[in-house]
Amino acid sequence: MKHLKMAVTTRTFFLPAMVCGLSLLVCAVNFADEVLLYDGKKITGTIRAIDSNVMTIQTGKTSKKVSLFDVTSYQFIPPKLSQDLSQLVIDGEKASYATGPRTGKVKLRKGYHRFMLPYYHTTGLAKLKISMSGPGMKNAEVPKSMLFRVGDEVRAIPSQEYKVDQEGYRLPLDLKKTQQYVSYRLMEWKPPEEVKSVYDLKFLPVKRYGASPRLAMVTRRSAIYFGIVYEGVIKIPRDGEYTFSIETDKNSKYRLYVGAYPREFYKQAKPKVKSGWRVVFSKQGELSGTIKEWNQEHAVFRILAAEKEIEVALKPESLHELWKIEADPKKTKQPDRKGESKTVDSAYVSTKDGNIQRVSGEVIGMNETSLLFQYQGQQREVNLDRVVGLVLQKKRLKKDSKLALQSLVSLIGGAQFPGELSLDQGAKVFIKIAGGTDLSLTKDYLASVKTVNARSVSLTELIPETVTQVPFFNQLYPYRVNQSFTGKPLKVGTQVFSKGLCVHSKTELVYTLDKNFEKFYTVPGLQAETGQLGNVAVKVVADGKTLYEQPEFTSTTKQAPLDLDVTGCQTLTLIVDFGKGQDVGDRFVWGNPRLIRAAPKELTANKTE
Repeated sequence: MKHLKMAVTTRTFFLPAMVCGLSLLVCAVNFADEVLLYDGKKITGTIRAIDSNVMTIQTGKTSKKVSLFDVTSYQFIPPKLSQDLSQLVIDGEKASYATGPRTGKVKLRKGYHRFMLPYYHTTGLAKLKISMSGPGMKNAEVPKSMLFRVGDEVRAIPSQEYKVDQEGYRLPLDLKKTQQYVSYRLMEWKPPEEVKSVYDLKFLPVKRYGASPRLAMVTRRSAIYFGIVYEGVIKIPRDGEYTFSIETDKNSKYRLYVGAYPREFYKQAKPKVKSGWRVVFSKQGELSGTIKEWNQEHAVFRILAAEKEIEVALKPESLHELWKIEADPKKTKQPDRKGESKTVDSAYVSTKDGNIQRVSGEVIGMNETSLLFQYQGQQREVNLDRVVGLVLQKKRLKKDSKLALQSLVSLIGGAQFPGELSLDQGAKVFIKIAGGTDLSLTKDYLASVKTVNARSVSLTELIPETVTQVPFFNQLYPYRVNQSFTGKPLKVGTQVFSKGLCVHSKTELVYTLDKNFEKFYTVPGLQAETGQLGNVAVKVVADGKTLYEQPEFTSTTKQAPLDLDVTGCQTLTLIVDFGKGQDVGDRFVWGNPRLIRAAPKELTANKTE
């Protein structure tokens, strides 16, 4: 069976960092997982276990079992990261009118304490001076004998092991082996690229890795854009309150953290994938990353997951589309996909004259420099520099016709994997991705998990059985999902919808229900950006029976949300017809359209082979 390669590479973007809020507040540890149910209710507690059908949640001293069928989404991320775990000692990004060094105090017990100092500079002469005061020392440079590196032993320590005692002192780490000197990473950039926060440093390419005996500027630099991330362990000789002092020039920003690596730290930065591929799965989900290997057995991608890069092996049939990410977005090319094959693979390739040519055949794989493509009975190699995109159809996994229960797992870093998730009383989650790959990750890597095809099913996730459109003046407007025809958010009156359908008159959408559902909910109305224009006739029909009808729906129509009974119905039809005024402004929204399923006789998860 294919499996995940946990390649925590030497480029493990920066690490031990710590939290929100200023310096010395002491809070109780408060991890609160959140579960959203189909009816909008929330359960807050600790998710203890998950299998293919049931989730176990501890709320206080009791635990309860909830059917995954009733769960819409859930997340392991706590609302706030306690300073018991990590602490921001000095915020050098916060505006200050005071002159001189910035200082911060922290109470430390004798022993080893993890810290991180991300720093960046824009223009002019750079300055960075760090000193500390405490028992037996006053405004002194941090001694070499107190500085050590963050090694694998430190990285493996869970966040929960970083604690503060009742007197407000941070407790030390229990380390068996230490290595002298503090490690650093040096990064550079040039305009028009910008760094607006220490969070952005994580996504810059590293120019140099190194180790320094001093916690100070590692090299003289002026009139250049650069950043340095120091991370290490400081050995405190005696219990006491220590004051750290940092002095920089006016064009430098920084933060000093002590404690565990905070989830909020890497959540605030948005991934900036400079190059690679955007991959869309055959079922739901997508990822962005680089391709390490691709043969007939598997395709291996390197992706960002929280603060680490990992490698994940996927079966080629689980992939549907791959589009190259250009380092310069202006060079991104949009191919003409009209007439694209639904049965064989399509490769979109740049020609010498700058155009894009579509070639039909079968993708065999990739090597370091070329795409391997079966074309007209022969295997050919195409230079990867010329490949714009791939659409895989020949061996692709088809979407299930039945509404099988599965999960869509979103990682911090942007990747989304479809499959089956399980958790067994630990910090690790196991994901069986549709396509046969197993993935094992810590809960900290997960942004959220959505239960697909559960009790509440959005129409935006279903493909209509039939779509009938009749143009008024030979102009067709294909219906849009989760956005208006201009690409703006869906809006009815003052209400904005993240999910919904936008249709133009005349459009008829027919969905197969297979007698699986009890209710249909939606908020109907004309798209707000059409102003006073628009006049349509609207119907909702189930098995030939009209459940709702409004023969003249305008922007002034006051319509309450629809709550319609579809129990035992085979089909659901949404009709938006021409009204008065021909088709001018007829942009109609089915806001947050969702079906509520009846409890099935047997609850089957989406098992993968």
